Amino acid sequence: GKFRFDHINQSLTTQEEITSLTFRESKLLHYLATHANQVLSRDQIQANVWEDEGVIVGRSLDVFISKLRKHFKTDERITIRNIHGRGYKFEIVS
Repeated sequence: GKFRFDHINQSLTTQEEITSLTFRESKLLHYLATHANQVLSRDQIQANVWEDEGVIVGRSLDVFISKLRKHFKTDERITIRNIHGRGYKFEIVS
């Protein structure tokens, strides 16, 4: 896509702008990006992004997925799909 993700500095960059991500957004995006085009279960994502912090409550994962989708709304080549009953898939089309 047209974005460049910097996991260390927690940012998404395009030619037009640099967007700062929160720690959790960055951690979630990093996990999704390293498993691009694979279906990941909610449990897998929660275990790898939230680990044993006990932070995730109810629909927190959905909220963070929604935030990431908003960042990528200007690039139709990048989508985070909900795979009903299975989890999420971070899709990157070349």
